[in-house]
Amino acid sequence: MSLGRIVLRAKLSAACYDSLLAVSGAAALKLARTFQPDLVLMDCSLPDMAGPDVCRALRADPQTAHIPIVLFSSDTGRETRLEALAAGADDVLRKPLDESYLLSRLRALLRKSSTERDYQSQGKTSLSLDLAHRKATTGPGARIALVCHDTASRGLAHDLSDRLYDQVVSLPEMLNPTRPEALPDVLLLSPDVIELHGLAIISELRSRELTRDLPIVALMPAPLRPLRGMALDLGAEEVLQEPFDDLETQLRLSSVVKRKLWADAMREALSAELDLATRDPLTALFNRRHGMLHLGRMMIPDDRQDRTPFALLLIDIDNFKRINDTFGHLAGDRVLIEVARRLNSVIRANDMLARYGGEEFLLTLPGLSASAARKMAERIRKSIESESFSVKGVPGALRVTVSIGVANHDPVARVSRKDHTLDMEALIDEADRALHQAKETGRNRVSMAVTPKVAQAACCLSHDHASAAVSARLPARQHRPAAPRATVY
Repeated sequence: MSLGRIVLRAKLSAACYDSLLAVSGAAALKLARTFQPDLVLMDCSLPDMAGPDVCRALRADPQTAHIPIVLFSSDTGRETRLEALAAGADDVLRKPLDESYLLSRLRALLRKSSTERDYQSQGKTSLSLDLAHRKATTGPGARIALVCHDTASRGLAHDLSDRLYDQVVSLPEMLNPTRPEALPDVLLLSPDVIELHGLAIISELRSRELTRDLPIVALMPAPLRPLRGMALDLGAEEVLQEPFDDLETQLRLSSVVKRKLWADAMREALSAELDLATRDPLTALFNRRHGMLHLGRMMIPDDRQDRTPFALLLIDIDNFKRINDTFGHLAGDRVLIEVARRLNSVIRANDMLARYGGEEFLLTLPGLSASAARKMAERIRKSIESESFSVKGVPGALRVTVSIGVANHDPVARVSRKDHTLDMEALIDEADRALHQAKETGRNRVSMAVTPKVAQAACCLSHDHASAAVSARLPARQHRPAAPRATVY
């Protein structure tokens, strides 16, 4: 074992890093695949393989492709650096190693690596990883912005080719962006920004909500070279030094962009998977669990906001059991999908619609009074009744209707309980009783709940259309009294 590796391991141990030692390139590949280390430190000259060759092998293996790699060599001439960076190394350091800068570099790479690992650990399903891979490899390329104090002079980055960035923006534009949707993907901090504002501007950008996740590449003026490590510790992902080599800069920026696109892809894939966890697989509406959580949040008073009223609607498809019994469950599923589509076409963007269970739907209408909620419920009822359903497997047109129970929650008028779960249960019970009233009085109706504050009969809207019976060759049946509440509608 060489003295260099012993010393390096001792330095890493003193900094509280655990390390594994490999004496050859083949051993390094085996260790990396077996233990999945957080970072690989490797000499460019190994007994059996060149460092760049090992680097390429690690990048080609999906198990190790995202592990940060730092190569070091006594020869850090331009050709050596370019070969190592082209092979996929994140940095190339000169021996003997600058301990302070080395540790700063490791911390910067490990921060990014740990974020990626967090995404991967949360998205363990093949769905997340597949979505992320496709997004990262087929999505649009990243936009790089040169951030300057003086945009006219390009921030004193005169020897930096304008082919390496897509736009030039001023520092105030990045600190207070007026168009968040147009933010770049990577920030190049020009030398004049660093000279005039100091390295603290990096942590300032890191603290802003809109720029905290953007990779920052610091273009360090030559006199500030000793502060490279500080720039990394303050949040820069990469540090480039004057004079700038276009090809080396391009390779380093490419590495930054790849990590950024992968992190974005994993974030979006996880968001998509979390969204799927809140959705009903048949109708793509929110599922009952999400609906109840959303309703529970609406019930909790928030002194920071106006306590506006909202309405709760329980919507039930009339005679749905007869549809299933007559035409089969597949036809019933198609009816559910079409009802969900029509409901979605009527409600507002801030309304929350969930499949409550079976053929029943839950809808919250924030900001609506009882009278406004009744009008919305009528619009919903008519949207279902107005046009017959054309369902595959069902001969002829299928007439489908819904019954709706409406309950109103006024946080000012209602007596608030400490246990808001009881408030929510009471509100659902009111809407459920109103729905039952609509069913008992003929279906295809909107019925308003009787709240404890209102001592009058429930208001039930009647319509000329008497029944929600399906008209597509359903067998006739005799009239019978209204069923008890236990009956499944």
